Amino acid sequence: MSSPKILAFAYACEPGKGSEPGAGWLWARMLGRVGETWVITRSNNREAIEGALGRAPEDSNLHFVYVDLPAWARFWKRGQRGLRLYYVLWQGAALVEARRLQKSIRFDFVWHLTMATIWLGSGAALIDLPFVYGPVGGGVRTSWPLMRALGVKGALFEVARELTRIGHRYMNPLARLTWRRAELILVQNHETRDWLPRSHRHKAEIFQNALLVEPSGLRAIRGGSPPTAFFAGRLLAWKGLALALRAVAVLPEWRFVICGTGPDEARLRRLARRLGVEPRVEFLGWRPREEVIRLLEKADVFLYPSLHDEASFAVVEASSGGLPVLCLDRGGPPLLGGMPVTTGNIHQTIDRLVRALSEVQSQEAVVLPSLQDRRVRLIGILRRAGFPIAGARHVTGMQPRSESRS
Repeated sequence: MSSPKILAFAYACEPGKGSEPGAGWLWARMLGRVGETWVITRSNNREAIEGALGRAPEDSNLHFVYVDLPAWARFWKRGQRGLRLYYVLWQGAALVEARRLQKSIRFDFVWHLTMATIWLGSGAALIDLPFVYGPVGGGVRTSWPLMRALGVKGALFEVARELTRIGHRYMNPLARLTWRRAELILVQNHETRDWLPRSHRHKAEIFQNALLVEPSGLRAIRGGSPPTAFFAGRLLAWKGLALALRAVAVLPEWRFVICGTGPDEARLRRLARRLGVEPRVEFLGWRPREEVIRLLEKADVFLYPSLHDEASFAVVEASSGGLPVLCLDRGGPPLLGGMPVTTGNIHQTIDRLVRALSEVQSQEAVVLPSLQDRRVRLIGILRRAGFPIAGARHVTGMQPRSESRS
């Protein structure tokens, strides 16, 4: 049996980035180790992909096809504004291109990779091929006893998010078709698997989208004075930084360094002033990845008390570099090397965060599976689900091609 031909949808796919874009690129490379892979992605990812593709050992097994909506259909999209609607419309364009490719290439199966939310569904399910959905997230709920820590805007956002999830679960025909058509659903955490209707849970396997192909270069030093907690990411209410600030306020010997920007920054700064911890809290704004790695090396713990993160590249990088990660017992971070803190009401959760910070010096970070371990496990999952997998490539080193790519 020859290696399979795989068609993948990856709206977000960009080398050298974290979060969804980084996941799209790393998963494209992962599929390139399983079989010959065609990836449909957005046109604005082309420059970064073509610049990195020749250095990827899976180069000869990867083909990228770039699709975007016409200018008149995307003028209203600016950054995060309109992203969800644009993504849904883009799937229609990707579906048209996928059907065109299918006429000339005998694909063995189709795969939806990034921007995969369990309650949105996928246009890839409309292609008459065996279908893999995920890794998907979207099943982690906010802990209602912690809603007061989110502020008014943050709490309203969570209520709207929960109503949206419920509405899509019962009234989104594309989502229901996607669950039914998928022969395998990769979910990022236990909560997302449990959120699926019971009739589809037997097809779900937990497999995070956060992969780490190349070492981050992080080598945690720790043991500095004063002890330092570190956070990197978008400043959103549900990231739980209000809980982190309240925990740091109880530990006068600790300082807290925050990298990132976002709509919750002004509220967090006000809270730091009100708690009297402003001199010990640094808001550094956005920083390049290389600088974030240097700052992480000097930290004692990566403090990531997100209320419903599906998975996190930041957690993976910190854990893989030997830095302990403190998170809440929700979503994907505990599965990626995070040391989970049990949630309760606000006061209980803060007390437990304080205790965990006080004891973190004596704890060791979790060693994560290697990329090769993940690839072997993925191939095993695919075979058990009945997918035709044979001759998957074993790629051990970076062997860039010497010739230029047309």
